Amino acid sequence: MAPTKKEYTFRKILEQSNQFLNFLRKHGAVPNDIIFSQVPLLPENWLCYIVAMKGGYCLVPAATALTVHDIIYRFEKVMPKIVLADLNNAEKIEHAEDAIGRNIPLKMLTGGARPGWISMKEICDESAEAEAAETHPDDPLFLFFTSGNTGMPKIVTHTHFSYPVGHLTTAAWIGLKQGDIHYNISQPDWAKFAWSCIFAPWIMGATVFVHNFEGRFNAHEHLSLIKKYKVTTLCCPPTVLRLFIQENLQRYRLSLKECVSAGEPLNPQIVDTWMKGTGLVIRDGYGQTESTCMVGNLPGSQSKYGSMGKPTFLYDMVIADDDGNILPDTEEGALAV
Repeated sequence: MAPTKKEYTFRKILEQSNQFLNFLRKHGAVPNDIIFSQVPLLPENWLCYIVAMKGGYCLVPAATALTVHDIIYRFEKVMPKIVLADLNNAEKIEHAEDAIGRNIPLKMLTGGARPGWISMKEICDESAEAEAAETHPDDPLFLFFTSGNTGMPKIVTHTHFSYPVGHLTTAAWIGLKQGDIHYNISQPDWAKFAWSCIFAPWIMGATVFVHNFEGRFNAHEHLSLIKKYKVTTLCCPPTVLRLFIQENLQRYRLSLKECVSAGEPLNPQIVDTWMKGTGLVIRDGYGQTESTCMVGNLPGSQSKYGSMGKPTFLYDMVIADDDGNILPDTEEGALAV
């Protein structure tokens, strides 16, 4: 079945997020309440982000692949007052509630019907105008769980200041401009989703392109969509690029102007093959769940294949030894902020 195309204007997102915010307030939600969102690449993700910012809530983005055990772990750390989920994940959330013996007051469902859950369709009856909550720069906004590469996942808190302002570096690294159509291949639980599906493009007034796919990643399908919808800027991890370069890139005649990669080391072979197939250099970048883009090859810079670039303008970065002493330029050490 062919995918359904939906288009959203900034005004439509504003109005629907206001309706969502008014609905939450009507059901007793107050600033600093925690929202747990476990939704695939659907428009509700974007509404949830706007609602968290405007309503003063704390948002916990969660992967749809999380198991009941994973959800229990998160609920034990931060128990939400509100959950937003699709039908496939609602049952897992209920099992997690039962396991810890606590009920979530407000459970919202993106589609379908389930006892004890409220359909997102009900927000349509609310006013499309809403006043913003009084928030402060250091108020918590996002509670991201790390991937757990070093022990169990840990919570990283971002504020109403650190992401909207911090992602000026991310927008500059990608090279976004107003009018661009930006595609970031990332799942909603990653901080990278917030980086490049929301803050960096919207800071610049760019359009966000989204493809909600299921099953295994199909490089031909994605490249065909990038061509069809005239995507101008692309961000994806090297894992995806390795699949892309197995295709005959020249036959797609892409409209891309900028291409960046992050999430894991980018080897020179990928950069070289992509350059031969598209005429574009993939520019590497680096950041963490705890930061925005800290190091990167900026547009127009002379990129060295295999190098992730230089410190971006909001960060003071050095190479240091284990005791924190700054090392000479040619020495290998730890990246310190």
